[in-house]
Amino acid sequence: MKRLLLLSLVVLSAVACKTITPETRIAQIDQFFNGKEAVYNAKLQQFTGEKQLDYLTLQLMQELGAKDLWTLEDDGQQVLVAEFPGKEKKNPQISLISASLDDPTACATILEVLEAYKKIKIQHKNTIRALFYSPAADSTGRNGLSLANRDIRESAEMVQFDIELSSRGEQPKHTFVLDESPVFAKTLIEVIPGYMAPLGSFKLVQGTYPNATWPMKCPIYRYQLAPDDFQKEAAAMTAFTFLLN
Repeated sequence: MKRLLLLSLVVLSAVACKTITPETRIAQIDQFFNGKEAVYNAKLQQFTGEKQLDYLTLQLMQELGAKDLWTLEDDGQQVLVAEFPGKEKKNPQISLISASLDDPTACATILEVLEAYKKIKIQHKNTIRALFYSPAADSTGRNGLSLANRDIRESAEMVQFDIELSSRGEQPKHTFVLDESPVFAKTLIEVIPGYMAPLGSFKLVQGTYPNATWPMKCPIYRYQLAPDDFQKEAAAMTAFTFLLN
């Protein structure tokens, strides 16, 4: 219920204060991506293994301004983690955005989102933490996110949600599947599409909550990217992340 109240207060304050409104910010995001070349995607399609990690590390630190960057490794699992602190300094909450390392389009989209945040100077209250994780290596289905989840639990950090990106699978296009509590998901389903309408028609639907099969134990917002419309999808993900933060 506190999260529901928080969303309402954020929307009301944006309208009451004569600052940058959500509508204006989304228009800026749309303009930023209009005609933008998909450089990250082109590069990541060429790299695998250590070269891929080297490229991601270089972009995150030097180009995108990550304030902290580290790797987690254990039992064949691996995660590259990049952190971008928000305005909240005391007891900050964390917003995750994640993609599997064997999905270069999804990894590139995360870089696009982070670049938009930097270039447009989008402020965010929560700390944004990007996770690039190793895929499942065997039939157990365990991937690097289980390692990241363990690290977060041991650190007693507060995670709001994980936006999980993929360019593969069978989800319908332009649809966010919310593995979120029905009460909060209902509000998102009603509010978010209207704000995102200038970028296209997007739909939010209720998923499974709690999602016992997902390694990261928090609300999961899953989205399947359409690779043939890469920059429009990157704009949509930037807008979605902005609205949630």
